[in-house]
Formats: sequence, structure tokens, C-alpha cells
Amino acid sequence: MPELPEVEHFRRILLPLVDGGGTSVVSLECPPPAPTKRFPSSEVVDKINEGGYVMKEVLRKGKVLCAVLQKAKKAGAERAKQTPTASGADARSKADAEADEEREITGNEPTLYLSLHMGMTGRISSPGRVLGLESLSEDDPYPPPHTHLILKSNGTEASFSDPRRFGSVLVDAGADCEVGSREDRIPTFRDIAQDALLASEAHCKGPKRRPTDGVAEDAARGVALAERLANRKKGIKGLLLDQRAVVSGIGNWVADEILYRSRVHPDQSYLTPKEAEAVAREMYYVLSTAVQCLDAGEGFPEEWIFHRRWRNGGGGGTAKDYNGRTIAFVQSGGRSTAVVPSLQKLVGRKSLAQTAKTKKVPKSRNETDGKENKTAKKGPGATTKAAASDKGSKGRDVRSEKRPRTAKNAGRNAKTTRATEDGHGSEANVARGRKRKRSEESVRKPATRPTRRSERLKKR
Repeated sequence: MPELPEVEHFRRILLPLVDGGGTSVVSLECPPPAPTKRFPSSEVVDKINEGGYVMKEVLRKGKVLCAVLQKAKKAGAERAKQTPTASGADARSKADAEADEEREITGNEPTLYLSLHMGMTGRISSPGRVLGLESLSEDDPYPPPHTHLILKSNGTEASFSDPRRFGSVLVDAGADCEVGSREDRIPTFRDIAQDALLASEAHCKGPKRRPTDGVAEDAARGVALAERLANRKKGIKGLLLDQRAVVSGIGNWVADEILYRSRVHPDQSYLTPKEAEAVAREMYYVLSTAVQCLDAGEGFPEEWIFHRRWRNGGGGGTAKDYNGRTIAFVQSGGRSTAVVPSLQKLVGRKSLAQTAKTKKVPKSRNETDGKENKTAKKGPGATTKAAASDKGSKGRDVRSEKRPRTAKNAGRNAKTTRATEDGHGSEANVARGRKRKRSEESVRKPATRPTRRSERLKKR
């Protein structure tokens, strides 16, 4: 399944179609067989071709691509040359056409957003670059098999192919250009979290706007990335796979690679700030390195677990990582997961709030001495709340006794007074010790009654 690195590479394949001058009209073709209902109908394709649109830019957020189409300045002769008929889309059902009519695409909109989602096996290819995936080979001719859409503009073209047909192409007029940010105006960008590559880059390097990226408008993007990953009840892998939670664009193998390098177990919840910082840092490294390798046509680094995570199919078998450590395959976040148990250990934790409630902070001796001084100032007859709770078994307050009853008690009280004055004791400790000793003295060994035989032996 294409993840963020592959989709970013697809975006760069589409960049040559962008016309900054606004004169090269884009045309769409839907070759046979007819695409699925996730693609625009033949009527919508014809309206786009007749409307005279140019491709102004290609954006990406997570795993979603969006080609921004705007009305051309000079569309005359060139539009007549490039406007084909959507022959393959003629077989679309009436229900699909009605669904497109609900979006009110007329061909007169000043801006249209053409969003492409790759699904499980979708990919973007050009005459000079055909990226190989699980169901497609790099040796396939252009356009590759199962091509459902061809885009032509600026003297070049690109195709969208999808063997398993889970991908989609949506056309939307978007919201008012004066309302909200760029992401708010693109319907397919609204419901997903911030882009993982941009958020992690901003976290590691600080906010930065790139000319080729029109959605990096939030100056605070990524500042709170580590904070949002830490202290979450949900397991970290499930959190990364959720495209609406913290970041978007991370899939199964990317999540495994990030957690392997961070040495965090996929099911670990309530991450510490240090662990969350490591995940954010490795997120940027894995994503940026993967994008660079795809652009250069090179393989991923040899030490990555990516090269070994599929060797046993995830069917409960084991493999070895680059350093010879055992790789186990488990289920985490609803997906087959490669984990190295010797590095990624699952630790039982509670949230920071629960830990703060259960943790008792011991009082210092200075605080105890301060309370004793306050009690002494109140007078000899005053009692505190702690003294009121430490009463004897007969209902009398042992601290309220002003005079000792016996000489033994007098000596004990004198020792207690000296210990309290020296700062080595407290009234509460003295009361508890006195109560404990009384209970020990009250426990006597019962006397055994002599038997008749013992009495006879005694008389003899």
C-alpha cells in the first residue's frame, strides 16, 4: 500500500504538469474499461475539459494528493486541440452521474480541486518513470495496466493506475476562497490530521514554509507534536495509524520502522516525554530518508527492518534484524506488526494524572517542626486534628493528660518532652507508642489450671 513517501514521490511526478503561466489547458482521459464509481463520471470529465482549466499546483496532505485547477487565461486554440472525449467513462451508471451532479460541477467554477487517493495499489506514473509496487512492475510499459485516468498538461502527461480499484478521484469546487485557510477549502484535507512529514520536520527544525508546499501555512505546525504523542491511553502504533488523531500519512511499515528505531513497543501507551520526543525525531528521519531514496531510485538503508518484516509473512514466525536480533510478528493496531522484543519492551503504566494522585509526597522535618511550634503557641490545653484522632481504646485522649498518674509514667513523659524539644519526636508519635505499649501489657499469657495428677505429684 502506498504510504506517505510513495505519495510524495507521486506528487513530484505530477509537478511537470503545473503551468505557472496559466495558458496550458489540462485535459483528462478515462481509457477503457470504465472506472469505478469512485471516479468522476463522463459528464464531469467533459465539463472539466470544456471549461479550460490549467493546473496551478499539486498539494499533498498525508496520503491524499490534490491538483488545483483554475480557469485558463488563454484557452482558445489549445483547448480545441487537447479536449478529448471521456470514452471509457461513458459506461458509468446514471446513479454515479447523479452523485456528481450533487457536487454541482458545471465547468464554470473559478477553481476546482482534483483529489487523488491511492487506495491499496494505486500509483502515479509518467512516460519516464513507472514506480513498481506489489501488484505492478517497473518493467510495465506506459501507461501501465489498469490505468483509469490520464492527465495531460504543459506538454507532458501522467497516469493513475490501480489494479485492485480501491483508489478514488474526487472533483470538488471547494469552499469560498475568502474563508479559512487552504486546508479548510480543500474538502479531502479537512477531516485528516496534520501531515506527518511537515509536522515532524517542524518539530526537528522549526516551522518552515516551502514554495512547493501550499498547505504548510500553520506557523505552529509540529510544535506540539511530541506533547500530543505523550501520555495517550491508546497504543502508540494505533495512534500513528489513525489518520485523524495526531498525524496523517503513516501506514503499517512506516509505523514499524519508526517504533523500531525509537525502541518503543507498538502497544505502549502513556508514552513519557522522552519516548514521545524519540518517536517524533525518528518520524522525520524515516519519512525524509524514504522520500530521498525514492527520488534517487535507490533502495532504503540496509539496516532498516523494512527489508525483513515480510520474510515470514507476519504469520507468527520469526526473522532476524540487521544486527541478528530476533524479530517477532504480532498484531498491533489491527495490523500485522514486526517487533524486536529485546529492544521494544512493553511497560505497564498509568497516566500522569493518575500517577500524581496516587503518589504521596513525604513531609519534611522542617514542616513537622513548624506545626509543633504552632501547637505549642496555642497553649498546653489545645489539641490538633491529628491529636483528636489518636484517642485511646477507652475513649480518652492520651495527649490531653496533664499530669502523670505514676512515677513510671512521669519518667516516660519526661523522656518524650525532651525528644520533642530536640526535634526528634512529635506528640503524635509519642501517643502511638504509649498506646502500643498498653496493648502489649494487656495481653497476658493465660494461667493453666493444674490437673489432679499434678496436684498429687506436688503433694508427694
